[in-house]
Amino acid sequence: MAKVKVIAEIANAHSGDPGQLSALILAAAGSGADGVKFQWFNYGSIATPDFIHYQTYMDLSMDKTLWADAVTLAKGLGLEVWVDIYDEWGVELLTELEDQVDGLKLPTTVLQSKPLIQALKKFNKPLLIGVGGWYEQEMETQVNYIKNNFKGPLILMHGFQGYPTRTEDANLSRIAYFKQKYQLKVGFADHEDGGHEMAVDMPVYAYLLGADLIEKHINMNRSENGIDYYSALEPSEFKLMVDKLRSAESVQGSLEVKESERKYLEDSTLKIVSRKDLRPGELITEEKIIYKRSSVPDAFMAQQAAERFPLISRVAVPANTPITPDKVHEPKICIAVLCRLKSTRLRRKALLPIHGVPSIERCLMNCLAVPNGYQVILATSDLPDDQPLTQFTLDNRVKIVTGDPENVAERLLIAAEATNSDIVVRVTGDNPAISPEMLGFMIEQHVKSGADFTHAKESTMGTVGDVITVEALRRLLQHTDQLTHAEYLSFYFINNPTIFNVNALVLPEKWVYPDWRLTLDEANDLELFEQLYRDLDIGKGPLHFEELKTYLLNNPKVTAINRGNTVKWRDDTLLVHELNEATKLNGL
Repeated sequence: MAKVKVIAEIANAHSGDPGQLSALILAAAGSGADGVKFQWFNYGSIATPDFIHYQTYMDLSMDKTLWADAVTLAKGLGLEVWVDIYDEWGVELLTELEDQVDGLKLPTTVLQSKPLIQALKKFNKPLLIGVGGWYEQEMETQVNYIKNNFKGPLILMHGFQGYPTRTEDANLSRIAYFKQKYQLKVGFADHEDGGHEMAVDMPVYAYLLGADLIEKHINMNRSENGIDYYSALEPSEFKLMVDKLRSAESVQGSLEVKESERKYLEDSTLKIVSRKDLRPGELITEEKIIYKRSSVPDAFMAQQAAERFPLISRVAVPANTPITPDKVHEPKICIAVLCRLKSTRLRRKALLPIHGVPSIERCLMNCLAVPNGYQVILATSDLPDDQPLTQFTLDNRVKIVTGDPENVAERLLIAAEATNSDIVVRVTGDNPAISPEMLGFMIEQHVKSGADFTHAKESTMGTVGDVITVEALRRLLQHTDQLTHAEYLSFYFINNPTIFNVNALVLPEKWVYPDWRLTLDEANDLELFEQLYRDLDIGKGPLHFEELKTYLLNNPKVTAINRGNTVKWRDDTLLVHELNEATKLNGL
């Protein structure tokens, strides 16, 4: 909360004596007040002779030169000068001393004077608006009128106007109410009996309840029973009140967390600690961490787990070790499309056009459309026969890598290392309708799970890939057993659950059509894709599964084109048995 402004209300305590006025100004400065407030009026301008206090007004009157001297004295002492304006005479004096006046007040007794409001608005100074005693509807009407006419800052001044105010009539709850309703700052003009113990403390309570400005009467000697003595504080009392307000400011503080408080929290709060040994490159999820107190200063705090993790471990992290930013980084992900031109059933199928665009290019374009814009790599062999594939960079959006013709895992690792990736998505190049939506979903679920390998438990053939943590891929390649069936890479992960953490993902039902075949291996597969892409008139752009699904559901004859085709790794019982046996590894 901002510093509260304390205004010493001199009002009429000067009794018309210039010497007394000067003494009050000096006392206000010595008490620590931020400013003083004078009341400027002339008896002939403020009232008619029949008014009960007319003679008192005459006795209090001082000419304009004396007020000018008082303003000069106050400004020389570093005090702000605020003035109550009651009449035309006060406006005239304000016009003469405008440059030395910091703010104005429209007392509650003249709040209904529209001519006075119009006269004051030209000064464009902060305005205190006295609202004590007005009913809500009356107050709202006047405040809205002032808001529409004034450009300067406005502060509503709450305060019971009876002298002295009974403690139970203070109604400090109205401070917060006014602030919320009118969206203005609110001050408190206190008129508690100056001799009551609450006279010093009431302003402090008001501040703690939201008052931005405190206005309090000051008097040199209350026992003399001079004018405006009822609720005034003597200089020593006024200083005590200011000191208490400054202490309250310190206690109130601000919305900001103190550095010392934050340091204590960081030193003592729960930190993120490894629950198990973590390998370099391992995906660290919330299941792999635990919360404990630690003296490691820059270790992640427990509340950062959800916002920061999963992360990749840069180094080996032993169990029960605080995890610090230097030990981890955000996972980097790439999509590797594995492709060669060795097919015997449909010769050089990756180069065959589908509605004028090579099949492999269709696959690559869909991979480029996966949300978040992951790097796409075409991973082929280093044999001369496969060199035509190295031309498919798609305007340098696709990176090309080459490697061992038979070792798919090795080529995947080359692709990952070429892009410094921690996770690689394996896509086969014979899937020209690979789904950007499904690949994005699988990547997201893989990262959340912290798995080594994620595959779809059931899917629409040709629309999904596998997601592999590169650290697990390295472990597979470093295994003592030879990878005799590397072309069927997924079997090595799925058949070794004690070595690899496998995430068998259940895709949303809306994406699963197990009777559809959307892979390219036979002539009638090509016929299906040609009709599909031609009818949808897909040019050189991606095809999303929702569009494809709508078309196929409305054209069941198209899905019937290749329905009789078999899949070796799924339908050949002998081959499946051989793969399951051959891909079981000895423990690492």
